[in-house]
Amino acid sequence: MHKSNFWDKLGKVDREKDKTYIILRVAQFGTQTDFLQLKKRYSDAEIKKVVKENYFNLDDLSRNFFNIKYKLHLPLKKTLNEITSGYSLRFKEKIFIG
Repeated sequence: MHKSNFWDKLGKVDREKDKTYIILRVAQFGTQTDFLQLKKRYSDAEIKKVVKENYFNLDDLSRNFFNIKYKLHLPLKKTLNEITSGYSLRFKEKIFIG
């Protein structure tokens, strides 16, 4: 994962103690590569748990990504651009339904 995702704790991130911080930062600011690396460190169950418990800290694009990827039902408001394109530039895959 790219160090720039953790600008405020650079060099001080502990994999277990800061699990919630790491998962939310990658969800909010990470790239597809960062997300794939995240999945190597944490199980899908761990990622889902953190996202479900902290969804209010995520933007709608990230919430929608996790809704589709993990069949969650996190509340969101889509922008017109997201609704019409149905495409996530950050994660480079079609994630929106409809």
